[in-house]
Amino acid sequence: MTLLVLSNGAGEDAIAASIAAHLRSLLPQLQIAAFPLVGAGAAYPASIPRWGDLSAPPSQGLSNQSWRLWWRDLRHGLLGRLLSQWQTLRGQRRAVSAVLAVGDLVPCALAGLAGLSPIYFVGTAKSVYHHAYSWPERLLLQSWVTHSFVRDQPTAQALQQAGLKASYLGNPMMDDTVPRGLDLGLTGPVLALFPGSRAQAPHELPRLLRIWQRVHQEYPCQAAVAVADGLPVESLASPGWSLSQANEPPGWVASLQGPVGPPVHLVRRALGDLLRVSQLALGQAGTAHEQAVGAGVPVVSMHPNPHGPLGWYRGRQKGLLGESLVVVEDREEAAADTLLRLFLDPPERSRLAQIGRQRMGEPGGARHIAEWLAQRL
Repeated sequence: MTLLVLSNGAGEDAIAASIAAHLRSLLPQLQIAAFPLVGAGAAYPASIPRWGDLSAPPSQGLSNQSWRLWWRDLRHGLLGRLLSQWQTLRGQRRAVSAVLAVGDLVPCALAGLAGLSPIYFVGTAKSVYHHAYSWPERLLLQSWVTHSFVRDQPTAQALQQAGLKASYLGNPMMDDTVPRGLDLGLTGPVLALFPGSRAQAPHELPRLLRIWQRVHQEYPCQAAVAVADGLPVESLASPGWSLSQANEPPGWVASLQGPVGPPVHLVRRALGDLLRVSQLALGQAGTAHEQAVGAGVPVVSMHPNPHGPLGWYRGRQKGLLGESLVVVEDREEAAADTLLRLFLDPPERSRLAQIGRQRMGEPGGARHIAEWLAQRL
């Protein structure tokens, strides 16, 4: 049989690839194909064939963050893109024995409208903590989805009470936060930097580095950048910073050296080891924020209107993560001052860390979901 994995975003790709890897170890004979709906699906290994258009829309899959991004995608053929994806799925329905949809309801809708079944859904976007599944969404789940795996137990209970088949088997988002035992050479206070996994990362990183330099002047600390799969290291070379490639220690891919301060290491596929030694994180990312607070590392992020509406995406994330995500005014001084305050207040950091762990749950979800699926595929 062939399992088709649909995922709609870089973080969702990583979660789907992790579940697929566990499934392969349990069912070596299972054929798996991936259909990344946004971009090339860099998180999937070469052994898993990828179907569909592997390009990314202008918003890089973030059109739900603002109407401007949505309009830009629409002008660049969003509707035609969705139609093409539906047609591809429709044409493959005889070859697909089951679907694993990871992310929000978009991959479920595409698979359901294309006539694919059964559909197993890993819901990463919603929780009763914020924007619970509405009755139209529950109706779609009931119509198309055989079973849903959600990000926390209260959400699973809410769906079960509504008559849906749903389980909480751990949060697969947290699986990448398990340390691999790598020594990244980071000692003392450490600030993790998350510029994001999409096209904005090269433009975002210089600002994060300037904020870290402000903090470092008052409170000496090291910084390290979490580099997403598929993001070329060379694109992170910033004016005034020299980039040097590195293979040692394992986990490093390069270092940035600025005019002052210690080098800033660029780390790939070692998020758990980075979070293990970090006290705080600074970024404008998506999945990485949620993983950090779940590992007990509070995150500071910036927004033009931190005391008002945060927009759909950041507002959803703030609702999900609570106080463990600290949103400040979109000024470098404001972010630096907040980081400095938190570095100097260990009890407050500990309080925020506990909130994050509670909201995100335990790792092991990818393995447990794969074990559940292996008994039914």
